[in-house]
Amino acid sequence: MAASGSGLVTRPGPDCIPGLPHWLVLGLVEKGFERFLRDEYCESDVFFTKEFRKAQPERIEEFFKLARATHANLSEYIHLSIARHNWEATHRLGDVRVPTLVLIGTNDKARSNHLFQAEALKNRIAGAELKILEGQSHGFFWQAPDETNAVILDWVSRHAS
Repeated sequence: MAASGSGLVTRPGPDCIPGLPHWLVLGLVEKGFERFLRDEYCESDVFFTKEFRKAQPERIEEFFKLARATHANLSEYIHLSIARHNWEATHRLGDVRVPTLVLIGTNDKARSNHLFQAEALKNRIAGAELKILEGQSHGFFWQAPDETNAVILDWVSRHAS
């Protein structure tokens, strides 16, 4: 589970309230959908660290183009956002009965602190392992692919049957 969560219960502050968050609605209204997406992916600290964005602008642009090509359009994005911000399954984590890797970056604060959510996943899924990538944000799989892949491959090799 990469940069994942189980719902709103584990989120701190106003992000634990169901419904579309204020920052999302305000961003969409003020910026428009396309600008909102570009800011989220390319110009904020949500997906990539400031240092990475500055050093690798061409990789950021490449990521945005790939992400945008398959990203939901506005109407679908709003439906997905409504579902995501009203979904809660933290109480079901104890039902997971398979080996689980929880992978997160120390700077993953994609609008709420995903570190809290990662800890909840680790603590509530029996035997789950938590691996934290130092200095990485929500887009660690793109920013640090070698480190990310090494962690995943190590975990898979230890759990292969």
